[in-house]
Order: sequence, then structure tokens, then C-alpha cells
Amino acid sequence: MKSKRKLLLISILIVLSLILAAACSTGNPAPAETTPAAEAVEQPAVQPEKEPEKQPAAQPEEEPEKQPGENTSGETPAETKPAELPKPAEKSPVSTEEPSKTEQADSASLIIEGPGIEEPTSLSLDELKTMTDAYYEDDYFSLNSYGTKEYFFFKGIKLGAVLEYAGIKESAAALKFIASDGYEFEMTVEQALKEDYIDEQNPDKRYPVIIAWHENGKDYDASEGAPFRLVIGQKEPGDVNKPQWVQNIAKITVN
Repeated sequence: MKSKRKLLLISILIVLSLILAAACSTGNPAPAETTPAAEAVEQPAVQPEKEPEKQPAAQPEEEPEKQPGENTSGETPAETKPAELPKPAEKSPVSTEEPSKTEQADSASLIIEGPGIEEPTSLSLDELKTMTDAYYEDDYFSLNSYGTKEYFFFKGIKLGAVLEYAGIKESAAALKFIASDGYEFEMTVEQALKEDYIDEQNPDKRYPVIIAWHENGKDYDASEGAPFRLVIGQKEPGDVNKPQWVQNIAKITVN
């Protein structure tokens, strides 16, 4: 009896094992192959893009009108200078008046002019030398700004006589001496007419103001400038008088 039950139990187990094996073999079927067409969800057909409407062709820009002489090649033009026209020769005015004393002067002449005289005048070196009544020569003492003391021998003509020749007016008050190089020196008429300037080393000496043409043994060279020099003594002891000796005087202006 027990053996029959055991046999039945074994049979049942075998059957269950077969059922389970069959179930396992059929429970996970291999996935069926799917075609791409089946998997893909059909997308709506893409609408073809419309071609953009063609814009009307742009009008070609008109080239600006060329200015006269304008460069449009893009290259930097070489600078050109306008041709210089020859300057017309200046015409000298033709004077119908009689030449004055000044116009008759040569290059070695001393000009005296200004509102303080009757008429502009010039005196050549030769004319000055003929004024023997006013001729003066002497050793003049000089003191410069460095304290140097010297004596110079001069020949010349008294300044007062030169002014008298030019017709100085009673109203004249001042003189300006102008050298060839533009240097200027001024003094009053009263100072110009004095004849009692001193020499601090020789108290007895008295000097007039002179226009000299000769210094230390020789006349001035006219090719080196107007051959005239203002020479004046000292007003008082210690007066620095050398800087007042204007060289190459070309003109005296009387005011």
C-alpha cells in the first residue's frame, strides 16, 4: 500500500516537473521582429517651404557727379603745387620834385631829420671836414661798465654845429641817434649842446659833444658802416660814459 502511494507521488512530481518545464519554454516567446514602418509613427507630411518672394532687383546707385579735379581711382594723387607767377617788377615812383639835401647824400653821409629841424638834411664826410670853425680833436677819457679806464684820441665836429647847420628849432627837446645796425641812443638837446663835460682824472679838462670820424690815428672805414661816432665826456666823476659812444651813426632824429 505504501509503495503505491510513493509511486503515485513520484508520478505526480514528474508530471508537475514536465508542466513547469513546458511553461518555462513557452512563457517568454522571442520577440517578433518589427519593421521600421510598423514601429515608426507616421509623421504628417512636411509641407514644402515656400520659396521667398523675390525682391525686386535693387536699383544700381548712381555714381555721384565728379567734381572738377576729383580723383576716383582710389590712388593717392601726388601733391602738385600751383605754378608761381612771376612777381611784377616794382616800379620806382617818378618824382617831379627837386631832390632834397637828403636825396643828394651819398652812402657815407649823416642824415639829420625830424620835426625839430627846418628841413631834412644830410652831411657827407667831406662836408663835415670842411666845417673848420667847429672842428675839434682831443684825448677823451672813457669809463665803461666794467670799471675800465682808457683814453682815446678823436677828430670830429661839434654836435652843436651839426644841429645848427640842419636848422634846429627852438622847440626841439630831444635827439635820437640811430646806428647802421639799428642800435638807438637818446639824449636831450640841452645835453647835446653842453661843452663842459669832464675827465675825472683831469679836473681842468672840458669837452664838447662831437661827431667823430677819426679814432687813434685813422679814419673810420665807410665799408664797415657809417663812418661817424658820438663821443661825450663825463657828466661827473664816476659817470660811465663809454656806453654812450654810439658807433656807425647813420641818422639823427630831432624831436
